[in-house]
This record gives sequence, structure tokens and C-alpha cells, in this order.
Amino acid sequence: MLALARLTCMVLFATALAAQTPTPIFSTFLGVADCDGIALGANGDVYLACHSPSNHLSIDAKPPKPPAFEDDFDAYVLRLNPKSGKLIYATRVGGSAYDEASRIKVDKDGFAYVVGFTKSHDFPTTANALQTRFGGGDSDAFLLKVAPNGQIVYATFIGGNGADQGDALALDDKGGVYVGGTTWSNDFPGQSTARMTSNGDAFVVHIDFRHPETFHSVVFGGQKEEKLTGIALDGRGGLFAVGYTQSRDFPTVKAIQAAIRGKGDLFLTRFAVPKLTLTFSTFFGGSGDDSGWGITVDSHGFPVVAGITDSKDLPTSRGAYQRTNGGGLDAFVAIFEGKGYDNVRSTYFGGSGDDSSGYDGDDIKIDQHGNVWRVGLTTSRDVSTRNALQPEYGGGDGDGFLVALSRQLTTLCYGTYRGGKDRDFFEGLDVSNSGLIYATGLTWSPELPMSANAIQRELAPVRAGGKFVNATLLGLQTVDSCHTPIIH
Repeated sequence: MLALARLTCMVLFATALAAQTPTPIFSTFLGVADCDGIALGANGDVYLACHSPSNHLSIDAKPPKPPAFEDDFDAYVLRLNPKSGKLIYATRVGGSAYDEASRIKVDKDGFAYVVGFTKSHDFPTTANALQTRFGGGDSDAFLLKVAPNGQIVYATFIGGNGADQGDALALDDKGGVYVGGTTWSNDFPGQSTARMTSNGDAFVVHIDFRHPETFHSVVFGGQKEEKLTGIALDGRGGLFAVGYTQSRDFPTVKAIQAAIRGKGDLFLTRFAVPKLTLTFSTFFGGSGDDSGWGITVDSHGFPVVAGITDSKDLPTSRGAYQRTNGGGLDAFVAIFEGKGYDNVRSTYFGGSGDDSSGYDGDDIKIDQHGNVWRVGLTTSRDVSTRNALQPEYGGGDGDGFLVALSRQLTTLCYGTYRGGKDRDFFEGLDVSNSGLIYATGLTWSPELPMSANAIQRELAPVRAGGKFVNATLLGLQTVDSCHTPIIH
């Protein structure tokens, strides 16, 4: 009886531990090549911004299009329900050249907003578009609004006579849409004076569909190259933008680091909204090459950013989870707190290989417990894991990683690899108020395990770059991972 009681206690204890750790609830291939952007709807549906040269979706993508040649990508907007494992709609949009959907947000009514860029002069726009014609140059940014049934109700170019790319998106609670990106155009829409450099500058535009005549934009940067990668509204009348700059004359206001320290630095800039008046702007970095690749805000409206660095002297905070560079490129996280955003918490995250923050502006989020979640890609076989879905490196030329750090950036709460024998990585991430975490990326590994309710359980023959590649989606039900035992 005593032995049986002990066994029963062990089983109950193991069950309790399992209940306290993040649990995989959904995993699927998606039948298109790449999905960067992800957003969770109020009803539990998942929305994705994707691009692919062809598709092998479980439903027909509309509108139909003749088969494209390899690497001639179209943009796709997908809506799916993880519980049923069904695609609700798949909307294809594009012209006769390359088209890429990069970021996506969903409003309370289930309308999806999507930004990206197009090289197609015949990219389809709607009659009410802000800009119905291609502006010129190599590409234009675009903005779409997609109804809950998958129909496009708004589509516009945003661009001038040079190249323009849409890389970031935010929605306010008044129907306003903010689009961020990078421009090489001298006549970017909403600007009255021409830019004085041939290098890329960052931009943010504000669009109110109810009052399209109020459209306005801000273009900012220095004489060298800038790239904007993410924007986030702070809920206190401001909008933060993050990216990287190589310009020593990048505009700063009330900066916590007034000068560039290396080849390139992360920039963090705040604008008052909706007028887009500059209120704060700073460099952040070490003596190497540092860049920002994602941003969110915490419950106090303070910016939390993801980045990539090869600096050995990136400023880190006392008690940080990892205070030194692990080798090569490392990912990092920084939180800018205080009245002047000058109380900075930061930590490296990486092993002896290269570790990156996904090259995407939607790769970092905060859950209902205040823990910081982020995704990326790694070639390190010694990245720390905790309560992992996959504790060991899968092999091949890179794995994705999914990690959670404590609010103070002192503790690894959860960490897992995700990859097979070929190349894999994560790029996009979203978190629900009920603790659901979904991460999207792409894989060349056909052996990745998929859940029983997967939309597609086998790697589809979508060819790009001479190999089969598929977008993937992974969902976890989380707990307060910083207060759970470690399970080996």
C-alpha cells in the first residue's frame, strides 16, 4: 500500500508539473512558402500575412491566378481556426511582379489590415485608394483591409519615385491606421520637401479611412542608411518606432545615447499621435553593429525591443540573464523605463553560434503575467532551454527558437528549439490575453512533427530558391512560466 501510495503521489506530481508548463496545442505546415506576420483575433482565429510563388492550401486561394514562375511571389492573407484545423479564407493579392505581405493586425470586428511591398505596377487597388497608381522606383509599400469573409475592401499603394517598403503596422481605437517602413523616394507621399540623401530613410504614415483628406506622414533619418522594422502605440498618446541606423546625424531628442557608437546602432524614436510630432529619439548600441528588429509596449506604455548585436560591450543591466556576448551574433532584449526612458534593462540572448531576432518587427510580445516572449533563429547548439518542447538543436543550417524572459530580464522562464534536419526559423509572434502563444516562420525540414488537428501534416511542394519550403505555425497554451519548476 505504501509503495502504491508513493507511486500515486509521483503520478499526481508529474501531472501537476505538466499542467504548469507550456503545452503544445497546435502545429501545422501552411501550404505557402513564408508567413512573417501573425495576429490573433478576438474569437481565437489566427490571421497570417504571407507570400509565396505558389500554394498548396486546403482551400482555393482567391482570386485565381495562372501558375507563376519560381520566386515570383504573391501576397497571401490567411485566416484559420486552430481548434477545427480549418482554413476560413485564403486571399491572394498581387500583380505581374513580386508582392510580399509582411505585417498584419486585426480589429475588434474581424477586419484584417496588412502591409507589405510590391514591385507590380498592376497591383490591384480599390476605387477609394489613397494612391491608385504605382509611384515609381523598384517597389511601393501597400496597405490592405480585408473583410471577415476574405474580401479586399481597401487596397492602396504608398510610395514615391524610388523604392518604398512597408514593414510595420499599428491600429488605434479610433479607426486610425499607422504604417511604418523605409523609403528611398525623394517625393514620398505627404512630404512637401524633397529628401537630400539617396540612402534609405524611415517613414511613418497615418491614415484615417473616415477622413482620408487628413493623411500625413513623417520621414526621418540621416545621411546614411536607415531601416524601420517595427512600430507600437504606447496607449499614452505616442507611437514608438524602432529600427537601425548608420547615420551619425540621425535626429535625436532627449537621447539617452546621443551618438552612434559603432558601425550601426538601434534607434528608438517616439512621436506624439496623430500629428506625428517627434518627442523622443535615441541611439542604443555598443561598439559593433547593433540593430532593432521588433517592438512592443508593456502595461505602463514603456517600449520593449528586440535586436541583434555583434558588440561585446552592449550595455546590459545588473542581474541580466546574460551579460556577455555568447559568440558571433547575439539576440538581445531591452526595456526602456522611466519618465525619460533612461532606466534601461537589457540582456543578451545567444550561444556560441549566431542568434538573431527573426528579422521581423513582430517577434516580441508580453503575456498577461508580464513575461517577455520572443522568437528568432539560431545556429547555436548550446542555447539554454527550459521546459522545452524540443530541448536539443535539430540540425541543419539553423533552428527557430521561442523563449520567455522574466519582466526584469533576469530569468529564462521558457526556452525551446524548433527545427529539423534542414533550415528552420521563426519570424512572427502573438500572445492572447488567455495565455495562448502562436509563432510563425518557415521550414525546409519535412520531418517536423505536426499536431493531429493540423491543416496540413506534410511539407507541401512549394518551391522557392530551388528547394521545397513551407510556412509553419506553432501554438502553445502558456502558464506563468517564471514560476514553474524545471522539467528535464
